[in-house]
Parts: sequence; structure tokens; C-alpha cells
Amino acid sequence: MVFRSEPLSKVIRLPLRAGEEPEDVQAVLVPLPKDTTGTVFGQRIAEYPQRFNTYLLDSNDFVVNPQAVWDAPTASSQFAITNINPSGFALDNRALFVGPFNDDRFIAVVCTHKKPGSGEYISSTSQYSFNSFKIQGKNAMSFTMVNAEDGGDSDFHDTVVGVAVTYTKK
Repeated sequence: MVFRSEPLSKVIRLPLRAGEEPEDVQAVLVPLPKDTTGTVFGQRIAEYPQRFNTYLLDSNDFVVNPQAVWDAPTASSQFAITNINPSGFALDNRALFVGPFNDDRFIAVVCTHKKPGSGEYISSTSQYSFNSFKIQGKNAMSFTMVNAEDGGDSDFHDTVVGVAVTYTKK
């Protein structure tokens, strides 16, 4: 894939659960250019259980570490990292901080939910918005908001994920 400056939505093969085979999932890919840092966090609004996964990908869509699973215990609660590979990577389970790296990367976000009575998480429909901020004409920060709908009411705010990319070099 040619590296780009704005996020994109793409079907990609990723494992949703540890130890399971990858499957085709809809992901929002947020660019993390070399020499930048990324911060990920999220909020659950919905009644149905929500989950999102984040993956760090190289510019060829190969998964590199860290990979994180995020859960929120109740409606209107903050997401926390409940599983991360490699273990011990996240110092704060409410936010994931990555970078800077010497190569371009992507942060992939995959949103899922569990309907009442269901034993498994299934894909949510995601959309995103993007803003880029400059200081004196130079990139300073970009922010991508991923928001997902679990099919209950079509409001697209059941899961809300923020991905901030901060430029660390002039």
C-alpha cells in the first residue's frame, strides 16, 4: 500500500481474538508517519457490550506489535486495555502511546459489539472523521475520531475512539 496522510477504511485480515486465525474485518487505518507519536483512547456510550481492537501495521499492512484489545465495563464508561501483546507494553491501560518509529506505520482500529444473548463479538459499522492542525505551516497534530454503530439505533456513537498523531520533528 502506498503510504498516505489521511485515514482510510479498508477490509483487512486481522485476528480479533488471541490464538485465532485472522479474518476479514473492516478497519479504520490511521497513518502514523515516521518520527511521529500516536495516542489512542476510547469511550463506550451504548448499552450493548462494546470492544475495539488496535493493531500497529507496517506500510504493507503486516501486523507488528503492539496489538491491544479494549473493553468498557458499562454503558458510558471509558475503554481500558484488557489484553495487549507484548504483555506489559501499556503503562496506562486507559490510553495507548506508540512511537516514534523510523518507518511509516498505521494504527488500525476495529470496532465490535455483543448483542444481548450472544456469546461472541461481531463487527460494528464504523465511520471516521479527520482533522489536521498546523503551526506556522508545519504539521503539528492530526486527530481521527472513529465512531461505531452496533445496529441498535443508527446513531453512530456506541463506540467512540480517538487517535491523535503528534509530529515530533520540525
